[in-house]
This record gives sequence, structure tokens and C-alpha cells, in this order.
Amino acid sequence: MKLFSRLYPYKDLLFVYIWREFSIRYKQSLLGVLWAIIQPLSMMLLFTFIFTYILKLEVSTYPKVLFFYAGALSWTLFSSSVTGSISSLSGNYDLITQIYFPREILPLSKVVLGIMDFLIAFIFFILLMVYFKMDFTLNFLWIIPLLCLLIIFSTALSFLFSSLNVYYRDVGLASGFFVQLLFFLSPVWYSIDHLNMKLKLILFLNPLTFIIENIRRCTLEGRDVILWQFLLVTAIICVFYVLSYKLFIKIEKNFADVI
Repeated sequence: MKLFSRLYPYKDLLFVYIWREFSIRYKQSLLGVLWAIIQPLSMMLLFTFIFTYILKLEVSTYPKVLFFYAGALSWTLFSSSVTGSISSLSGNYDLITQIYFPREILPLSKVVLGIMDFLIAFIFFILLMVYFKMDFTLNFLWIIPLLCLLIIFSTALSFLFSSLNVYYRDVGLASGFFVQLLFFLSPVWYSIDHLNMKLKLILFLNPLTFIIENIRRCTLEGRDVILWQFLLVTAIICVFYVLSYKLFIKIEKNFADVI
């Protein structure tokens, strides 16, 4: 894999930069790593309040708390990775112009930071499942390949937006709008079960729809993932990743001149 071969000689720099990003985020923070839990937790509480006391809609057959937290957990990883990486290159122009290193270290460190937050928040998700006496089945293990798809998709968008932002600074504004749009097109706060087939097909053009729906499916419902759908989404995400990374590699040689 080209990414691995490029990063391996600089693995120490990657680890140092990841630790630096982690330290900056939580240094002198009163709650520390608990912020990783607070982000999806606050979103979950907000949606639970809205759909319980204001709209009073039944969104699922299992507890709303689990339904919304599962969606918020996945979305937080994606949004924090992508939005954090957008300015990762342009914001480190002094470093890029002075020394050479694989530039993908900068956006990739944001993705890894998002993964670390996800793992911390995921522990709380398991505790919630235990509290609500949810069953754990072998299908729970589908969370691993689904998480891999989420990471690959987040990484692909991070490479794409961060590299384009070096050349066109308004990409930051456009990509921010794009992420907000994806939030409403992703089943973070609703389920697609009661939608008609035409609308479902439109929403499934967004890979996050498949990922979030099936994370709920395998963890909360104990059902397995439909294999052909998983393979199709995997192929789409992998093709998108390859194209995004090829673009990143193609234009990175001019980063130091343009930035």
C-alpha cells in the first residue's frame, strides 16, 4: 500500500505529531479526555429531548438514548476528522516550507485523533448497552469492518479537502457546508426504515447512510450486515479513497510553493 510505504520511514514523526495533536487538544482541559464522550453525549441528549418532549416521535423500537448515541458516535468521528484536517496543511505552512516529510501526516493525524476519541466514547456506548440490558451477539463484531469503512471514507475526504484548501482557500467554507449537508443526509437523528424505497436509494448514495444504519443494526439489533451491500459500499469507498489519494500525491509536490 503506497500510503504505508511512504509513511513507514517517517513513522516516528507521525507518532510524535499525533501525540502533539492529542496533547494540544486536552492540555489544561478541566475534563480532559472526557470531552471525547461529551461530544456525542451532548448530541444524544439534545435529540432525545427533542424527540421525547417536543416532536414526540417514535424513532426506533429500542431506547432513544442508544439510538441517538450510536448515530452521534459515528458522526463525531467523521466530522471531527474531516473538519479538523481541512486546514491541517495550510495552517502548517512554516513546517511545510522548511523541511520535507510526507504531507499526508498532517491530515492523517487529525483522523487518528478522531479514532482515539471514538474508542474512548465507544466504551461509554458499551456501558449504556449494559445498562439498558441489550444483548451482545457475534454480529456485534461487524462494528470492526464498518469502522474501517468509516475511517477510510473520512481519510479520503480529509486528503481531498486539505489538499484543495492549499490552492483554493474558499474550499474551507465549501467543505464546511458540505459536511453540514451530509449531517442532514445521514441517519444520525432519524431512521430510514419508514422511508419509501426511492428516498432510501437517494440517501444510500451517501456512504455514511449505510455505515451508520448498519452500526446500529449489528450492535443494537444484533443482526448481521447484508453482504452484497457491504461489498458494494466497500468498493465505492475504496475507489473514492484511491482517487483522492492520487490527487493528493499529484499536487503535494507544489504545496511548498503555493502555500
